[in-house]
Amino acid sequence: MQKQAEVSVVIPTLNEAENIQRLLPLLLALVPAPQIIVSDGGSSDATLAIAHSFGVEGISGIRGRGHQLNAGGTRTTGDIILFLHADSTLPQESYQGMLQVLQDEPELAGGAFRFSLHHTEGLWPRIYECNVGLRNRLLHLPYGDQGYFLRRTVWERGYHFAAQPLMEDVEWWERLSRDMEMRVLPWPVITSARRFRQRGYLASALRNLWTLTRYKMGVSSEILAKEYHR
Repeated sequence: MQKQAEVSVVIPTLNEAENIQRLLPLLLALVPAPQIIVSDGGSSDATLAIAHSFGVEGISGIRGRGHQLNAGGTRTTGDIILFLHADSTLPQESYQGMLQVLQDEPELAGGAFRFSLHHTEGLWPRIYECNVGLRNRLLHLPYGDQGYFLRRTVWERGYHFAAQPLMEDVEWWERLSRDMEMRVLPWPVITSARRFRQRGYLASALRNLWTLTRYKMGVSSEILAKEYHR
């Protein structure tokens, strides 16, 4: 029987104490247990203290998701590196499915998971999930909240995240997809619906589409970030 690949999980954070308190026990319960690195961008809450209380590595550095993902990635030791948002959850089935696919298909460089707003009721969450699924199928373009993963051998070839204030996930995915095989797996990463409920599901979908369209048209990520974070 082949040795199971070791996984390192990198979580970028900024004032995510509540989410980290919820997420870390779930990740630590995964089998096989992953290495976990919380890469913080200067939180003013207890994010890092909570990370340390669970015995996981917490580092602090330059704010910005690209910077934080790269800083965390450099501290990983696993054969597989998984980048996961703090407000997401990775079920054991999805984790095991990723490991099995990477073991069975050595030509696959990495990928992402299916987007899910589990434990939400009503039509709008399902419409939003369908919208993301449509983007994945038509554009082959998952976002970072779907949990990106890749092999260490690929990471060590220099496929790090761009140090830009927005769309670093899109830039990274498209760069890798041009050079090697990347895939969206059928198993879910479950994302919190809180920010979509606050902003509105339709408004969130339209905002993301407008931001992506302008990015593709060449509008700088600096300009987009200022508008997006208003």
